[in-house]
Amino acid sequence: MNPNNTIDDTQFSLVEKKPKKSQLFQKIFFFILGVSSLSGWNAILTGLSYFADQYKGRNVYFIMPIPNFIGLCLIGLFLPRISSLLSMFFRIVWALTILCILLILLPIIALEMHSTLGYWLCLVTIFVMGIFSSLQQNSSIGMSGILGPEYVNVFFIGTGASGTIITIFRLISLAAINSEKSIFLYIGIAVLWNIGAIVMYFAFTKTPQYRKIIQAHKKGRKSVLVHDQIITKDEPDDVIQNDSLISDIINSEIANQINLTQDSHPNTENQQTNSNKNQISIEKMNVIQTLVWINKVAFPIPLLIVALYVQTFMMFPGVAFQKSFDSDFVDWGQCIISLGYNIGDTLGKFLAGNRKLFNIKILIGLFLARFVFYYTYIAIAKGTLDANWISYMNTLLFGTLNGFITTGYMILGPEKTNEGFVKEKIGFVSGFSLCFGIMLGTFLALPFSNISS
Repeated sequence: MNPNNTIDDTQFSLVEKKPKKSQLFQKIFFFILGVSSLSGWNAILTGLSYFADQYKGRNVYFIMPIPNFIGLCLIGLFLPRISSLLSMFFRIVWALTILCILLILLPIIALEMHSTLGYWLCLVTIFVMGIFSSLQQNSSIGMSGILGPEYVNVFFIGTGASGTIITIFRLISLAAINSEKSIFLYIGIAVLWNIGAIVMYFAFTKTPQYRKIIQAHKKGRKSVLVHDQIITKDEPDDVIQNDSLISDIINSEIANQINLTQDSHPNTENQQTNSNKNQISIEKMNVIQTLVWINKVAFPIPLLIVALYVQTFMMFPGVAFQKSFDSDFVDWGQCIISLGYNIGDTLGKFLAGNRKLFNIKILIGLFLARFVFYYTYIAIAKGTLDANWISYMNTLLFGTLNGFITTGYMILGPEKTNEGFVKEKIGFVSGFSLCFGIMLGTFLALPFSNISS
């Protein structure tokens, strides 16, 4: 046995294991980003009954989500343009820090101020939370888009797990605490996830994946659009052009040749001028130009995401929660329905990690097939399908398809381009489409609000 071979094999093994270990850390980081991106709002949604107790007579369940939707959509709409003005550190670390502060403040405001002023302060706080939640969530989607489909997949598994974790703690609180003040438990869990993401961000900045994201940002700042084609101007900073030196080197013969060339091509200068006029700096494009361009590149993914979430939120949770239960089992029944959806959503997102399972035609086919659930949800709400297990299985399958199709679309979007900075902007637009679809679906669900009666 050759000892040198053993040493070489050991060294190779160590080199091979290091990238795998590093990649595992980065995937855990994106998973935690996914959990933290929704854990705060999931905590608020799960504890809405707490706010209903503090502000009796107000339609908390319908009104309180609205400022969050507005904040999410507002920043989602402008982020493709303003992202270059805000550092990644601000969009991730500061956004999560501010969310932690607001999450702690919100239930305290409701507890101490039962007046109209307190109610409006809660709504304003939720609006600001929507802004910073959108910054963090959509920036994370954009970052994962730059790095590749496996990171997109892990991030969205995290978003699904976020709802599952909070719902499990809701079940525990129903069994052990049975108090509406358990919202402080949910918020504490959300804050811990946010702190974990902040801490891991600093370690992430030392990885090759972080440098890849930064390089994509730098390329975006140098790039221009010419007739929808991306052109990157490479101008090395260390090259200093000295015109006097060049003129000394060029002899008269070369100078004459240049003059002859210019005489034979009199339109060259005009063509260059026209080319410059057609150039649009990607960094300086306005909001409308940016959105039109990115939607053209990613088409039809943003529209499909909107349609998917309109479809989902027209049935869940509004119609799903109209399932009739015994009076002493209502909280438990609705919690189990919610858990079924979140487990299914997480499972679907996990399955979408296998890229061979889908293409755009398959995803559209599954989307169309989901309209069958409109019949089952309405039949369950009306009592035609009354068995509890049917309701649970119905929502589990509905959530599984939602998670699978969502992640499929989010992976297909960045595949429309090879440019990292464009992949990021597609992620921003996809995140906005998701939020906009949720908001539209929630409002369009209003005609179904009393379908069980």
